[in-house]
Amino acid sequence: MYIVWGRKITRRPLGYVADFCGICREPQPFKLARLDSVGHVYYISFGGGKPVGHERTCTKCGTFSAATVADYARVSRSAGPFETLKRETYPGLDEAVAARLELEQRVKTAPHLLSQGERLGLIRSAFLLMSPKVEKRFESTHLDFGVVLAFCAAIGLCIAAPVVAKAVAPDSMDQSVLVAMAIGAVLVIWQFFAAGSRYMRKEILPIIAKSLAPLKPSEAEIGQTMLEFHRAGHKIGIKLKVSEVVESTRTA
Repeated sequence: MYIVWGRKITRRPLGYVADFCGICREPQPFKLARLDSVGHVYYISFGGGKPVGHERTCTKCGTFSAATVADYARVSRSAGPFETLKRETYPGLDEAVAARLELEQRVKTAPHLLSQGERLGLIRSAFLLMSPKVEKRFESTHLDFGVVLAFCAAIGLCIAAPVVAKAVAPDSMDQSVLVAMAIGAVLVIWQFFAAGSRYMRKEILPIIAKSLAPLKPSEAEIGQTMLEFHRAGHKIGIKLKVSEVVESTRTA
């Protein structure tokens, strides 16, 4: 008997803090969570967890990244109003990100005057911040509506095939079931692969496009950045196409 056991990462919500979001390009409320490594049997946790870090998730764009709890004066139970949250949890936020806020102001008023290094740094930042979300998504198999629909279609084919064959060609009932099973398997496999592309188009691409839009990046700049991520083995550089990012950024 095969037993599924090991350790997994769980997230324990701690509350809310104010911080700067590189995707939204401005300070935002964040959900703060503690990451624990816990033992599990068949994915059911047992025993006490071992703290392994903290994570913050922007309440606006959903981007998450590692958090340093020492940066915050305290953690709030509620997210707003924002100025109150900032005063309570990170009173020095404006000073801490003053240089970045100045850069963002230049992005808004004169993006064409940014240096090439500044432009590429901001473009890389958007991909770097979204990369953990993409990696987490592709760590395991996910069933979206398309995959579920393919499963239903495959089952329907297997049920309908012998009925139709019995009425039309009784001698080919066995063959019809095999053909239906083969078609159903192809449908399911096709939708499993397509699910990843759908996720990237719906959940990742719009956020990256919105973040990059103020920069008005060229196709060469996006291509150079994505090639770097592709060579480094980041799935965000593999699952997205340069043409998709360029088009989405122009229409964001």
